[in-house]
Amino acid sequence: MLAQSRQWDGRGGRRRRQSALARRYGHLLFVAPGFVFFIAFMVLPSLAGFAVSLTNWTGVGTDFSFVGLDNFVEALGSWPLYRAAWHNLIMFLAILVFQHTVGLFVAVQLHAKPRFMEVYRTILFLPVIISLVSTGFIWTLMLSPNIGVINALLKDLGLGFLARAWLSDPDLALATVIGVQCWNVLGWAIIIYLAGLQAIPEELLQAAEIDGATGWVRFRRVVFPLLSPSFTALTVLTFIGQFRVFDIVYVLTGPLGSPNFETDVLATLIYRSAFGGSSIASNDVRMSYAVALAVIVFVIMAIASTFLIRVLRRREISA
Repeated sequence: MLAQSRQWDGRGGRRRRQSALARRYGHLLFVAPGFVFFIAFMVLPSLAGFAVSLTNWTGVGTDFSFVGLDNFVEALGSWPLYRAAWHNLIMFLAILVFQHTVGLFVAVQLHAKPRFMEVYRTILFLPVIISLVSTGFIWTLMLSPNIGVINALLKDLGLGFLARAWLSDPDLALATVIGVQCWNVLGWAIIIYLAGLQAIPEELLQAAEIDGATGWVRFRRVVFPLLSPSFTALTVLTFIGQFRVFDIVYVLTGPLGSPNFETDVLATLIYRSAFGGSSIASNDVRMSYAVALAVIVFVIMAIASTFLIRVLRRREISA
């Protein structure tokens, strides 16, 4: 009987230990598939890409001669990299201002629940769900100096002197691309700010109104500080989106960033370096150099995004 009792105690102890381990680490089983996927399709390819950036591989063949950090040194000393980064920065700042002003204004108007609010919200969000390639083709046709509806509409309104070759004019090409992107991303800003407005407790607004705060004061002192999380999310998402933009720039102005590289961005620069096209008759394909450019952009974006998040989080706390 004593031996049998000890046997049952041993089994019970093992079960209790197994139960404790299950309670403590059981949730990892649910995370494991996603973690394996992340390792297999994100971490390992990134490490392989970094290894390729240390070679002189052209993208064809098996010549992986080690060159160390030569690709990185060449890239960081290259003027096209800084020119493209400057264009990305201009796009980011312009679109950020547009979203935080026009997007917030439209969101406030929709939050007041006018008639047909659902219809307005659907129409404004529709450009977001259209693919960027389709958006680029649509606007390429609309902005065409020969068959485009924009110039034709200006002429019908008696404003023919404003008609331009929008995507061919070096002074207007970048601004035109930014305008198309503003049309495309406005819906995101509206939805994010509208969600933030709907999360504000009505009691706070009523208390501010009882204290005598007017509409503008109530918005500036109560509503806008409480929209800090929305401001943070929109700023970081816009930064990431504009420093990796490719589709719409490629469709509107091609891989060369026409005219005369005035709309060249980091993604098109990496594309040209990887697959050629830096000039009309170029056969200069340098996959390893393109990967080095991509690594540099990734590191800069990671550092800048982390900095933005920390700064804006502090603003949320102080607000």
